[in-house]
Amino acid sequence: MHLGQYYATIHVDGALLPEYAIELSNDGMEATCWIPSQNNKNFSIELKNTNYSHRETISGRIAVDGIKCGGLHLACRSGGRTSTAQRDSVSTSANTRRPLTFGQQALTDDDAYLNAAISPDLGTIKVDFCLVQVSRKKKDRKWYVRHEPRILHEHSKKGIGHSIQFGPEFHRQNPSKMTASHTIQSMARFNFKYRPIGTIRSNIRRLRLLRAEGITPPAPREERAATPPDVVDLSMEVDEDDAEEAEIKKLKMKLEALKNKRQPKQVKREASFEVKKEIKREGPIFLPGEVIDLT
Repeated sequence: MHLGQYYATIHVDGALLPEYAIELSNDGMEATCWIPSQNNKNFSIELKNTNYSHRETISGRIAVDGIKCGGLHLACRSGGRTSTAQRDSVSTSANTRRPLTFGQQALTDDDAYLNAAISPDLGTIKVDFCLVQVSRKKKDRKWYVRHEPRILHEHSKKGIGHSIQFGPEFHRQNPSKMTASHTIQSMARFNFKYRPIGTIRSNIRRLRLLRAEGITPPAPREERAATPPDVVDLSMEVDEDDAEEAEIKKLKMKLEALKNKRQPKQVKREASFEVKKEIKREGPIFLPGEVIDLT
């Protein structure tokens, strides 16, 4: 996705993941899309600014499932106009890192987890581009990602199939230094909602159905593209899923029930209207002995 000069993309095995149902916020500062997650696959987040200026520093702040993964200052090669950065792992200590990985979400039937707090950002990769002011002094990193495996109750609404896992820890010979900076201005935000490809298709279908019936608001302004961005490439999808079809039928039944609730009220109003018309068509009433002049 991109907003003006700022680009953010997700890659697996060096290949760009397709982006479905891209939507923009009304102010044009935020973009949201769906991407297909693949179990046990490492991924990387690529950032790009196509209008680099040596007079300002742009930082990309990344969070996965609500877990902050630090920021990256976009760097530019000598003489170029495009600055880039990449994140494919997180620091777990001064000399170790763990790769970013899509993995199967662990579920349990233990009711102790039924009301456990769940981040509203579970299932989302967030990228914020910010204009920052950098301190000249570098300091040792003081924070690291130490994330315990997340377990959800099987009845949780956030049981989305996949979540972000952190792969096996590996050693880094040249530990990085952390540069102190503070945000001057937020420039753009990207939200990547990841799901297994079959779930993406089901969610998009459900949303289209509800919008068509006027139950949910219409989509915000869509990103302009050579082809309609809301069209899903069916050649990449899995076979039909009976569970998805059952969900769609259930939604249609609910819509039909809502229509039937309105029907009796309409019949009653129509009947009342007909009675009034019949009364209006009745002829005049004459008194006994009254003379009518027919000339």
